Amino acid sequence: MNVNRIYGQTLSRSLGVCSLMISDNRKNKRYVVEGLQGNLLYTSDLEILNISIDGAAIETTRRLELNREYTFKIQYNNTQLILRGQVVWAVLVSKKGRTESYLPRYRAGIQFADTLSENQQILRRFIEENRLRARESGIGGLRCKISNTEAMTINLPRKYQVRKISMSGMLIETDYPLDINTHFDIELFLKDTMVSILVKVITCTQRGSLKTSSYDIGMEFITMSENDQDTLRQLLLAFEE
Repeated sequence: MNVNRIYGQTLSRSLGVCSLMISDNRKNKRYVVEGLQGNLLYTSDLEILNISIDGAAIETTRRLELNREYTFKIQYNNTQLILRGQVVWAVLVSKKGRTESYLPRYRAGIQFADTLSENQQILRRFIEENRLRARESGIGGLRCKISNTEAMTINLPRKYQVRKISMSGMLIETDYPLDINTHFDIELFLKDTMVSILVKVITCTQRGSLKTSSYDIGMEFITMSENDQDTLRQLLLAFEE
């Protein structure tokens, strides 16, 4: 009995995914699917209000979801420090004014999760070298203000729908355009499983009118873990049954 094949069949049925294999000369078979979706993670700037090795208070122009975990990156001494953090509080601090160009601002408290000792050392050096004044109390312990307030970025999710997929890439539909040859980290949701993939944008075609436009985005898979490859492979194998 092929347990992996049964898992793939169960997963495809539980997702409510419909598929149709496309026969062409491509190296990998493509499937037209319905019911698959995910998040594209794009990098956005933010302002650090205060920070410690346990967490940070930040300000952004985008609302962050309470209790959701995000990926944060700090560029420091030619090194990119990657941290995962959960939003423990979030508030709107300013609203849209009379001018249309005025943007809302949101503040959020971030609790860093599973910080490795090596990351803690790098983060501690970053804080000490950029610290402005005495530390203050905050969620997760003592925090301090820093001079380099724009050193951190955040990966924000944007939804997409999968239209066609293979082991080497996929075609998605979005309500936003993407530049060709750019790279993004994406999440692909398979019931209770999430597959993480680094992709490259190959094509971007606008559909519909300017008011109701959507975009067909062709993506090439660049890197994926072996476990995620196996999960995706079993799903595609189940489509052939």
